[in-house]
Amino acid sequence: MFASIDYETTARIVPKSPDAYKASSQDSVDAPSQYQFIDFRAAASPDRQKRMPPIVEQIITGLATLTELPGGSTAKYRTLPTLLLYDNAGLDLFDRITYLPEYYLTDCEIDVLRTHIDGIVAQIPDDSDVIELGCGSLRKTQILLDALNQRRSGVTYYAIDVMPQPLHDSMDSLAPKFANVSFVALCGTYDEVLTHFKKSTRRKTLLWLGSSIGNFSCDGAVKFLTDISDSALAVNDAVIIGMDKQKAPEIIMAAYHDSQDITVKFELNALSHANYIFSSYIAELNGSLSTSDERGARIFDENKFRYTGEYDEEVGRHNAYLEALEDTLVKWPREIAGQVKELCGNDSDLLLKRGERIYIESSHKYGDGSASVLARSTGLTHAAQWQDSRSYYMLNLFRKPPATMSPPPAIESSSLGKWSEPIHRVRMMLQQPLDLSAQSRYPTIPSLPEWRHLWSAWDTLVLHIIPRRCLHDRPIDLRHPFIFYLGHVPAFADIHMAAAEKAPLTEPQSYAQWFERGIDPNIENLSICHSHSEVPKEWPLLDDILAYRDRVRARFTNWLDAYERGGRRAEAGAARRVWMAFEHEALHFETLLYMVLQMNPEDIKAPIEASFAPLGGRQPRESWVRYAGGSDLVFGLAGDNESEMQGQELPSGHVFGWDNESSQIRISLKPFSIRSQPITNGEYLAFLQTLSGSSESVDGLVPQSWVSLDQKPALSGDYGVRTVVGTPSITTTEAAMWPVCVSQKQANAYAKWSGKRLPTEAEWIHASRTYHLARALATGDRKAGFAASKSIDGFLAQEMNPGSVQEILQQPYDMFVPSDANVDLASWHPQPVIADGAMFIGNAWEWTSTQFYPYDGFKPSAMYPGYSADFFDPISDHAPDSTHYVVQGGSYATHRRIAHRQTFRNWYQRGYPYVLATFRLVDEY
Repeated sequence: MFASIDYETTARIVPKSPDAYKASSQDSVDAPSQYQFIDFRAAASPDRQKRMPPIVEQIITGLATLTELPGGSTAKYRTLPTLLLYDNAGLDLFDRITYLPEYYLTDCEIDVLRTHIDGIVAQIPDDSDVIELGCGSLRKTQILLDALNQRRSGVTYYAIDVMPQPLHDSMDSLAPKFANVSFVALCGTYDEVLTHFKKSTRRKTLLWLGSSIGNFSCDGAVKFLTDISDSALAVNDAVIIGMDKQKAPEIIMAAYHDSQDITVKFELNALSHANYIFSSYIAELNGSLSTSDERGARIFDENKFRYTGEYDEEVGRHNAYLEALEDTLVKWPREIAGQVKELCGNDSDLLLKRGERIYIESSHKYGDGSASVLARSTGLTHAAQWQDSRSYYMLNLFRKPPATMSPPPAIESSSLGKWSEPIHRVRMMLQQPLDLSAQSRYPTIPSLPEWRHLWSAWDTLVLHIIPRRCLHDRPIDLRHPFIFYLGHVPAFADIHMAAAEKAPLTEPQSYAQWFERGIDPNIENLSICHSHSEVPKEWPLLDDILAYRDRVRARFTNWLDAYERGGRRAEAGAARRVWMAFEHEALHFETLLYMVLQMNPEDIKAPIEASFAPLGGRQPRESWVRYAGGSDLVFGLAGDNESEMQGQELPSGHVFGWDNESSQIRISLKPFSIRSQPITNGEYLAFLQTLSGSSESVDGLVPQSWVSLDQKPALSGDYGVRTVVGTPSITTTEAAMWPVCVSQKQANAYAKWSGKRLPTEAEWIHASRTYHLARALATGDRKAGFAASKSIDGFLAQEMNPGSVQEILQQPYDMFVPSDANVDLASWHPQPVIADGAMFIGNAWEWTSTQFYPYDGFKPSAMYPGYSADFFDPISDHAPDSTHYVVQGGSYATHRRIAHRQTFRNWYQRGYPYVLATFRLVDEY
């Protein structure tokens, strides 16, 4: 089993015999034969130089520096590393804490493991490695090991810990119990150990149980998980992480302030550990064999401190401090005075005044969407979640995907508990004057890393998910075969780059003639179609198309590299063409994806493993959100005049849009109510079953997004939802809770049956952008006002300056799209609709009742004149199925640049049944 990690040149393997391993003074133990012990610690190397240990440096710099806590706090504290809590004595104390009645976390975690063990074990394959960050808990880890022992073969369990004794204690207890699992103890830091798994060809599942992630800041958690992913994970490898959820403050406070004061002893033990570390280091410098000879090296008087803690409900974080009971000195040992001066600028002892606090640890509590945001911030996919019976605690499974559509978004300095609404953004809204100068989310020209991520996602779709033998297939007759799009995307890009550079096309230039524009015929009369490229008798060979693609990508890489290095002038026209090529490729990714979904599901090669939770209950309770409407509401993109900008230098912070997004218009809206959730697959199936039981026909109403899972007659059997990772059942899995994807014609049929209607484009945009803003604002004392408000826009009028509201709503990008919105391939399939609140962006586009038509003052783009104009239809009360209607929002496959730009308009023919588009209902208010 050891062959799966590369350890030979850096680690010391301890033979399986008595007295083979002798650790340092406190950790002398033997390695029994039931498991193997590998020491990766730097101390294991005979060539180790006497340098200051990193933990000593961290203690010195933390105490000498005043630091703000993340999450909007302005108070500054001296700090100590959280690691100080976990020496042997600290681990013993923490184990006692886990048995306390106030400390709910361990019981909740055991509840999750016992209740959901079948689903958890299903995620761990045979002949794989299970790697626990920490030394396994007898009460928790053995539940999983027992299941693996019974149901899996060839599994090796690795435990990682920096201290030998806890590793041996754990392995001594666990290894003899499970004959079908191999056991390995790895001693060292995660940095020292995990990189040795990178070359492993075996599947890996990392376990990070408990709630240790809560000790990290927002940025720290993202960095830690990103480093783990980069150092140890291959595609499809998994990480299971325990996360404590937000709950009543009194429950959390009781957990960290127990009646027996064991938590007090645990926290104060950090001072003893710090003293031991300094004494050990000074003893080593002096050549002493005993730390007792170095009592002068102790830096703290432990009796002069007390433990105190507080819970910040707005941030969702419990903070623990060690508070000085009286004035006291932190005394640096004379032996390291020079090193202290080098680190801090002086070697003076530190005076702590009475009441001064040293920050030691945080315990973040997480919202329901936190795991999804953590996933996309680290380039992972959130694949599964299991919660305890009280919904206090959750285990989340993350997988490493083959590609992501965008670079992971930067996480702002907020708490892990409030991912979707960074506190500084909320505070920014309430300031006067309002300053939005730094709020644009994206550079005007997509960066080279953005391009590379998009290319990677595209290649995953066309070269992995679609088998090579299927590239000439046409799963939708209204579209070209797949092979066309492999040439179309680079050809379109090259045409615009050639124009930007005023240079010839990339060879072979004939590809521009064959691949420039695809087909989108009238679904009622296929002979009616806009102008398009000549269709060759035979498409070029795949390898030739890919070689052409690579030449075009190299051309863009050179242009972007020169621009980003400052060597190329950003002329507005050229910049627009580069931007246009990027969004064109992103939009065609989605086109190709919904084509793939119409393939035989057995032909689709899944890009990542997926699991679908069983259907656990009823559909979410229907709820509605009210809007007062108003006059003079502004829609559209301002200041993006293509002709006026041509030849000019690109303005800083400019936002490009397609021609149909301009110019701004003003609209009046009557009061209305909109459903919080889109219609789900389960609801739509119930609608069809109701119709089939009556005299009404269901012809043409069964969605193309469904596939029959049995041979039973229509609507009497089971249906699955088409995805690239499987076809989960509507009747037995979470797919029942996903938004249903239908044509606008089918959506209208449901709306008519329910006695409601579809929203207009203006109603949908107003509902979306005002709700996101109000949702972000509804924190702390404003929660009650939000819940009691008669309308969303009325709540904003009460809480904010009206001018500020309008200024924020008129920004091109919606700054308050929830961070856990399912866009940008955060998941390769839809996610269940949320039960509380509303989510307007993600999962699927949403149909409106508005025909696609230009705003007043529309001017077709000179660079791409047919982009919009070819699809405007005459306004009619009796529009045929071929009439184009506006869809808004964005699907799980929509690039986040597009999904976040609230001025973006998409459209499809109302009878077109293949797109990733759902709908929600509107009623009068």
